[in-house]
Amino acid sequence: MERDRLRKLVADMVAIPSVNPLDAPPGEGTGEADLAAFVERRLVEAGVAVEEVPAAPGRPSVVARLPGEREDAIWFDAHLDTVSAEGMTDPFVPRVEGDILHGRGAADDKGSLAAMMAALISLAEAGVRPPSTIILTATADEEHRMRGLLSLLDSGLQAGAAIVGEPSGLAIITAHKGVARFKVATRGKAAHSSHPEAGVNAIYGMRRVLDALEAYAKRGVGREIHPVLGKATLSVGVIRGGKHANVVPDYCEIEVDRRLLPGEEGRRAVADVRTYLSDVIQEDLEMEVIGPDIVVPALDLSTDTPLVQAVSAQVKQVIGRSSLEGMSGTTHAGQLVAHGIPAVVLGPGAMGQAHTTEEQLELQQLEQAAGIYEGLMRGWVQP
Repeated sequence: MERDRLRKLVADMVAIPSVNPLDAPPGEGTGEADLAAFVERRLVEAGVAVEEVPAAPGRPSVVARLPGEREDAIWFDAHLDTVSAEGMTDPFVPRVEGDILHGRGAADDKGSLAAMMAALISLAEAGVRPPSTIILTATADEEHRMRGLLSLLDSGLQAGAAIVGEPSGLAIITAHKGVARFKVATRGKAAHSSHPEAGVNAIYGMRRVLDALEAYAKRGVGREIHPVLGKATLSVGVIRGGKHANVVPDYCEIEVDRRLLPGEEGRRAVADVRTYLSDVIQEDLEMEVIGPDIVVPALDLSTDTPLVQAVSAQVKQVIGRSSLEGMSGTTHAGQLVAHGIPAVVLGPGAMGQAHTTEEQLELQQLEQAAGIYEGLMRGWVQP
């Protein structure tokens, strides 16, 4: 796809809000339906077969296929949703300054999706029948529960290898942390705030839990150190408690993020936290560890695999060099590998731009990514 057409494609996508509504129903500016319809329309115009697969009510993923000479497939995946645009000025008005595109989703993850679409459209418009079938998925809900990808895996979608588009600066990510997210609740007894001694304050009780978790995190979560990813981590990100200032709160909860190293099982990691809290918190506190409600496995793909070697060769061909790296974030690649599909992460844009109020994308990297993806689509043969 020519440069101007590719640049317009990604700008048009940034202009379509697709903020993840989390567990709420999609509304104005949230949900993936409008962007999914745009992606579907562009692919159909190029002669690519597509279908929608619901991830949640009103929140579809798009699955596109270009048949190859062989039935084995290589899967290209990028997500439709973005995080909130709160704090941004005109987040859905794409703005180009020099070689930089500004706007919510430019790097995470519309740059990768546009580059993958451009590569697939180029093959389809040229009438190319690749050696292996090409699957392209534009998935919903990556930023929250990964229900888009999981629904596709549950439907039986399979491939011999996968490329996950995320802003990696065109580095090849072969290792990243996983995550288990869970809640801790404390319960007390409600009373009027004029007589607090008549109640049991659940927020005060949570303070003891927070102190214990902070000590747990500071002393080191687990004893293992990964050579690329370092240590596992734990962080409390959300706290909720109380309804009115004049009522002693009888309930408080926190949301906890436990980052996993390769080889760690998420439910076991949460069970270890549960045991630790039970040991250090006195019996007079009513406390419950809930979940995990989200578990994503870590990624640790051998650099000797045919996929890594093929991607590395293609990256070198396009930009003259390649690097194999790790990242502390979590992506669809962990889920894919857990389902028996070798996967790496590779995409345009800097990971440090993701979720920021100044999100931007270097357009030269966008064009290079499209070239890398197209080369892999044209040349991949399952070993």
